Amino acid sequence: MDAHFKPEHYHRPVDMKTASALLAQRGARVIAGGTDLLVNGPASTESLVDINGLGLSYIREDDGLRIGSTTSFSYLLRSPLLERYPYRVIADAAGELGHHNLRHVATVGGNICNAVPSADAPVALIALDAAVIIHGPSGERTVPLDGFFKFVRETILGEGEFLKEIAVPVQPESGACFQKLGRTKVDIALVNAACRLSIIDGLISDSRIVLGAVYPTPLRVRAAEDMLNGKEFTVELVAKTAIIASDATKPISDHRASAEYRREISSVLVKRAIIKAYGRAEGSP
Repeated sequence: MDAHFKPEHYHRPVDMKTASALLAQRGARVIAGGTDLLVNGPASTESLVDINGLGLSYIREDDGLRIGSTTSFSYLLRSPLLERYPYRVIADAAGELGHHNLRHVATVGGNICNAVPSADAPVALIALDAAVIIHGPSGERTVPLDGFFKFVRETILGEGEFLKEIAVPVQPESGACFQKLGRTKVDIALVNAACRLSIIDGLISDSRIVLGAVYPTPLRVRAAEDMLNGKEFTVELVAKTAIIASDATKPISDHRASAEYRREISSVLVKRAIIKAYGRAEGSP
């Protein structure tokens, strides 16, 4: 945390209009779980707007799934709605988030809005074609999650806007898988990956390949998807697709891993994710 992170005001609105008005003020920042903000909060923060009073902790069926932005990761893990595929991939990602004590506090909206490349939830949700519902002074707008991120810790959220809800569409005939490699079980990802496959008449009719921690934003690899779509599943096809996905990455080298290692692991995780997603689409657990 910045040594000068000392907000002077704390607000807990009970309606969204008030929340937007407060967030439109200079130096205002959203707080929900606070697991990132209280560690990395910038000195420019003058007030905290707590959105936990807005009733946004839920997961329900509504032409797919609707997930409120303040829903905790532990809540996701307990939801029976995430026990079936392909939605199970959301719970798989939630279960990879650090220690169980952290999962009780951290929210899915915070994991998205922090916009860090290693975040787990965005990778899984983009694989499911999720969209985000953003509330602001002018009302609400819906944006594909794939278009929500601009750069590291930068999103499209404007003045007075906050993430209200995540919408996940119906996914017929699909299987999905999330894969992650960290230095330890509770560490952030060195690389993470998600795949969703739809199978019709023995062919891959639609696919999503998404990687995290290898690009400034979650990376959807459309060239890899194009390699899969319309084809019959084979080991050779999976290997070619994994190479295409790996070649699309632009990882960094840091104290945790080299760029070369991250690129190599990207190929391995994509291969595993495709194979597992295919099995689940065909009815395997």
